[in-house]
This record gives sequence, structure tokens and C-alpha cells, in this order.
Amino acid sequence: MKIFKKLQSNEILLVLADSSFLYFILSVIFSQIAINMMNVVLIFLIFFLTSSNFLVSVLIAAFMVPQILLSFFGGVIADLRDKKIILFYGNILRGIILLLLFLNSTSVPLIYFVTLFVAIATQFYIPAETPVIPKLLNNKHLTAGNSVFGVAMFGSVMIGYVLAGPAINFFGRSDVFILISGLLFIATIFIYLIPSSKLKSNNVGDLGYSIFGMRGFVRDNLRGTFAMLRKTKGVVGAFILLSISQVIILILGAIIPGYAKTILEVDPEKFSLLLFAPASFGMIIASFMIGSLFCKTNKEKLMTWGLFLSGLVFCLLPFTSKIVSKAFVQFFNQFLPNFLVIDTVHLAVFLAFFAGFSNALVFIPSQTVIQENVPEDFRSKVYGLLFSVVGLLSLIPILASGGIADILGVGTVLFIIGFSLLLLGVFKVFV
Repeated sequence: MKIFKKLQSNEILLVLADSSFLYFILSVIFSQIAINMMNVVLIFLIFFLTSSNFLVSVLIAAFMVPQILLSFFGGVIADLRDKKIILFYGNILRGIILLLLFLNSTSVPLIYFVTLFVAIATQFYIPAETPVIPKLLNNKHLTAGNSVFGVAMFGSVMIGYVLAGPAINFFGRSDVFILISGLLFIATIFIYLIPSSKLKSNNVGDLGYSIFGMRGFVRDNLRGTFAMLRKTKGVVGAFILLSISQVIILILGAIIPGYAKTILEVDPEKFSLLLFAPASFGMIIASFMIGSLFCKTNKEKLMTWGLFLSGLVFCLLPFTSKIVSKAFVQFFNQFLPNFLVIDTVHLAVFLAFFAGFSNALVFIPSQTVIQENVPEDFRSKVYGLLFSVVGLLSLIPILASGGIADILGVGTVLFIIGFSLLLLGVFKVFV
């Protein structure tokens, strides 16, 4: 009976018992799995068709340009219009346009067109998604609701990335887009099941007027946000590190296929299981440790540890074959079972785990610093600015990293990233 009563009073179970919120979470899970799977599938598809790291970088840049230009505008539209309509048609439109790649998955220009269309639609979808939570739940349940939302988002990213390679191998490079579109259509069904009355906007305004006033609106908000960042202690550094952690992930996405093919000599489409799964697991372990063991540890120290560990991991990644060929490694391999033998793939998996672990050491404390120090009425603006800044800062490095990887090799790019992170860590310690 005591256990039953505890279950009845559990906050997470209480919010999941709300059918509207449960439908919303299920829509998040299916849509995020679809989009994250799509991202990896498109990267592998472009690399398969072109064998060019630079053209993979161009693909990722096609995601970033709408993010830079439209994220603020998408947020305004989400505030002015019914969020259910935005989410409903956002999933339908993205699902339909992806079916074009089922019909023709060998046209590089078509892949870029579909990518750009999905990216544009996503800039209106994302700002409408998170604000749904306080419309569905009472204030006293918001913490539990956001916890469930966070688990759904992070879990969906991991599932989407991990299943992308196996999905290509099982369904094929064309039929996999039926699966992705189907996931988006399922997400649409769950959005439809949410009562419209719960998502009706209270701020419906004159959209035409808002469009004409958009330039002044964006300018005024940017000025106010930058002024707040300058005045608030510790936020600028956390903002920069949070941006860097996201930029690194995007750059890696551009060169991972080349790393798999040229350094590990494995099929890039099978490498999602070898890299994304351990990296995601590393982030989960780090998140648990930070929340339970290091919650009182100085956040600046955690971020510095994360920078040094990230730098070390990226510096080691290009040299996996040289490391495993060392005499002491071969000596230990004599006493290890086959599944634990230290080879290039196993070492890359090990390093991928710590790449995710170290990224979480930077990401979680820096995000916490922002949430703790930024005034409530500026938080959405700061995250909107972050989304645009990450896109802006990523664009040139992504294009450059792909081009450099084609010319000098993937290993050179990885070492440059690692060495830069080590220098940044030294700068944080002594400056």
C-alpha cells in the first residue's frame, strides 16, 4: 500500500497521467527521432554519392542558414498564432517533402532542396514546441513536466542517431525516407489528439503589422539582450562555452563519415552505432554524475575539466592506429578476450564515450550558469540568441573543416580542434 501511495504521488507519473501532456510527449519523441535520424541519413547519403567532406559540410550549412535568419521570426510567429496548428502542419509538411527523396535519393541538388525546406519549417516548429508545456500543466507540475520533456528530447536524439545507420542498411537509401516520414505523420496524430482549447494562443495579433515591425523588434531585443549579458557576471563566458560545445558537435557531424572511411576503414553507414551510441551514453553518465556527485562542485572547474578532456580526446582520435600498434598494447592484447582486444575501432568507441562525457562537462554547467543568472524575462531571448549564434559561428567552421578535411585529411581537422580546446582550457585557468 505504501508503495502504491508513493506511485500515486510521484510527480512524473502525475504529469504523464494527463492525456494531453502524454500526447505532446509522444509527438516530441516521434518527431525528434525522425528529424535526428534524417540528419544522419542525409549526411551518409551525401557522402555516399560524392565522397566529399566539403559537400557534407554544405549539407549541414543548409540546416544552419535558416537557423541564423529565421529563429527570431519563428519565435514571433509562435507567439502570435495557434501553436497546435504550427506543430500539426510543421510535421505534415516535413513528412511530405521528405517523400521526394523516397522517389529520388540520387539527386544531390534535390537532397539540398529538401534539407533547406525542412530546415525552414523547423525554425517555426521549434519555438512553438517548448512553450506548449505551461499551457498543458499547472505551475506546480512544470518542473516534472520539463524533466519528462528533457528525457524525451535527449533520448530521441540518441535513438535517432543510433538507429540511422541500421535503418539505412535494413530499408535501403530510398525506402528509409518512408520510415522517417511515417514517424513525422505519427507525431502529427498525437498533436491532433491534444484538445485545441488547451493550445489556443492568448496573444493573437496582427501578423502583417508584426512583419513590417520585425526589423525594429529584432533590433530592440538584441540590444536589450546584449546589454543584459554584459551586465550579468559569468554569463558571457558560459554563453561562449555553450556555443562552442554545440559548434564542435556540428563540425564533427561534417567529418565523421570521412573519419570512418579513411582512419577506421569501416563503412560510414555502420559507424553511427560505433560513435553516436557511446557518445550519447557518455553524456548520460556525465549528466548523472554531475547531478548526483558533482552538483556542488564549482561550475567553472567542471567546464575547465571538460575543455581539457575534450581537447585530449580529439587530439588522440587521429592516432588510434598508431596507438594500437604500440608494443605495450599488443602485449596486453595477448591476455584479453576477443571482444575486449584493443584495436582501432574499439579505441575509437572508447574515445567517443569520453567525447560525449567531456561535452556534457561543458554543456551542463554552462547552461546551468545561464539559467541561474539570467533574469526570467530574458531567458527565452538568450536561448533564441544562442540558437542564432551557434548557427552563425558554425557556418564558416563547418565549411572550412570539410574543405580542410578533403585537402589535409580528417585527422588534421580533429587535431586542430583538440589543440584549440586545450589552449582554451589553459586560457581559462590562467586568465
